[in-house]
Amino acid sequence: MKQILKRSLLTVLLFVVAAAGILKLGGDYPTLASYMNPRLLTSVLVVWIVSLGMFSVFTDSYLKKLLPWAVVLPVLWAAVFTWGYGFADLPEKKHLGDYYMYAALIFTLPYVSGVWSRHCLKARIPWGIVQGLLALFLLAMPFVYVGYYIVMGGEMDMFAMMAVMATHSDEVKSFFTTVASPAMAVGSVVLVAALLVLAMKGSFSLLKAAASCESPVKSLSRRGKIGLVLVSILFIGGFYRMFTHVFPVNIYRAVESKGSDFQVLSQMNDNINKNTGAMLLQEGQNAPDGTYIVIIGESANRDHMKAFNPEYRENNTPWLSAMAKTPDFALGYKAYSNFPNTLMSLSYALTSANQYGDNDLRHVVSLVDALRKAGFATDWISFKNRSSLSSAGVTMIAERCDHTYWEQNPDEYALNVLKELPPAKKRVVFINITGSHYTYKTRVPVSRWNQFGISPNNPDHDYDMTIAYDDWIMQNIFNYARDNMNLQAMVYFSDHGENMKHFHGTSPFYFDMVHIPFFVYLSPSYQAKYPELMKQMKAHEHTPFTNDLIFDTLSGLFQARTSFYHEAYDFSSPAYAINAENAMTMDRKKKLTEDPAF
Repeated sequence: MKQILKRSLLTVLLFVVAAAGILKLGGDYPTLASYMNPRLLTSVLVVWIVSLGMFSVFTDSYLKKLLPWAVVLPVLWAAVFTWGYGFADLPEKKHLGDYYMYAALIFTLPYVSGVWSRHCLKARIPWGIVQGLLALFLLAMPFVYVGYYIVMGGEMDMFAMMAVMATHSDEVKSFFTTVASPAMAVGSVVLVAALLVLAMKGSFSLLKAAASCESPVKSLSRRGKIGLVLVSILFIGGFYRMFTHVFPVNIYRAVESKGSDFQVLSQMNDNINKNTGAMLLQEGQNAPDGTYIVIIGESANRDHMKAFNPEYRENNTPWLSAMAKTPDFALGYKAYSNFPNTLMSLSYALTSANQYGDNDLRHVVSLVDALRKAGFATDWISFKNRSSLSSAGVTMIAERCDHTYWEQNPDEYALNVLKELPPAKKRVVFINITGSHYTYKTRVPVSRWNQFGISPNNPDHDYDMTIAYDDWIMQNIFNYARDNMNLQAMVYFSDHGENMKHFHGTSPFYFDMVHIPFFVYLSPSYQAKYPELMKQMKAHEHTPFTNDLIFDTLSGLFQARTSFYHEAYDFSSPAYAINAENAMTMDRKKKLTEDPAF
């Protein structure tokens, strides 16, 4: 038993050293703390349990003989998802540990299948076929994942599944014709055929190798047989559980679950065109020609911004701090997100839904459609993952713009895209940056790490560096648009805030997860035409504001009031009615007065 423990612990050590060493090269796991993810830690435990069970039950000769079959699929899965979450900068890195657990359990399947197939020689052909089909699935899915990333530039999840599960065949055909070429389609068929042949050949050769092994298990005693049964149940049960928690089954389950994010998005997607058709533009509005910019931040916490918190230890917002003192800028010093995740917060912020009135996404129109109704050309520049679940609602709205630009560069490239936009008489440009999303340091190009003067002794150095980086980016965008694009207005707000220990989410929830920055710039000429707007916003600077009111506020600011507009939710209106008594967050579950910092 001591020898088995030593061998299993050595296996775990090799796994930890190999995985940590490879992930370190990717850059998203720069410190020991970054590995303290519960699922990564659990994967270490699973590897130990698997190795302990394998060494306890199966003979060394059996383990060695089936090793060529056992190692292929686990290495494939571990490699693909290590690349995806460790090198390709895909979101939801917390799930990487799930794939390590899955790979460890896949490793056990040939041994379990091989030993039990010896007792079912008459069923060898159907056994081999079923085993081969499972192997085909496990072979194909990593290629599907990588192929989708190559074609779409992002992780396969909600949008692909929505297309596959679409009611009408035309919708499915439309999706696949936009992401694939005839050559890719033919290549996919050839690849599947090759994988099928490989899977079937491997399956039957595995059964043959297992049958030729004289003694696959260490003991044929009653105790040994019980051990084999228990290990088989443990490994197969564990595999099935993880099978339902990893790609692609996890996406399907999320799509089908009642009240899921997909159901919320489907409600919006199914009704938004009908609602837009019924939308009416209020008369007598005509915003001046020029450029209007809306910058949507990510995970920015105003508590960590000098412009909003003058006592903050770092001067990480020098540009905004200076602009805040001018008559052309208004800041929301008590701005909050309506929810501590991107999907819900921006699904409300960019549509007519909010916590105070109708929050049913079946009844909404988008801010983009209201602006287009008012005669604006619309552009969307995004540095977020187009197909990640967290961006799904935003992507639906973004694609309603006249032009969309999905960038895979640092946020500072927004200026490059801005300079290349086609001419437009009157336009709104949405810029969705990655901002301060974890892992913080990776959001800032290495060449700029020492540019902003953030103290190396600051425990939140990396986060504060992202805030300084964003401030510098906004300064560059503002200066260029003002000097070259007839900038009339610029608005900035974040999707949600950030807690330095727990990041953002609903469990646990801390109010700094919804502390967000919010500011509005209006040009002198715009203020001359609409003098009350800045006056009202200056008066409301210390009044509560939640970002689900962006739709009404920008509709009012940009002269795009529609039949879905409510002046009581417009931060620039004298009728603005949100105050300490009624302001809410967490989808109406928390009052802002519950915030200790309020």
